[in-house]
Amino acid sequence: MGWLEMSRTSMGGHETPKAYLDAQFTYEREVDGAKRGHRVLASTCVNNRVWYGAVQQVDNGVPGEVFAIVCLVKWNPRSRSGYHFAYKDSAPLRR
Repeated sequence: MGWLEMSRTSMGGHETPKAYLDAQFTYEREVDGAKRGHRVLASTCVNNRVWYGAVQQVDNGVPGEVFAIVCLVKWNPRSRSGYHFAYKDSAPLRR
């Protein structure tokens, strides 16, 4: 996958790459009458270069499988191009 780049104002009020990615990977939506989503259990963003997250699948409020997501991060809040933040995610690592 390619890089997803955005300005700081497009980060939805999140001040850091970690906060933005935590919010991106924590969600719930209705699918076929069931509520499904993911919840970030723990994460870290090492030197604003790599975000590691332990994410749990949740179906109808019932916790399920836990898997890892790794994102490469580019963070430059002083960027002249207007692209202050970018990330590139990996496919979930599952057994």
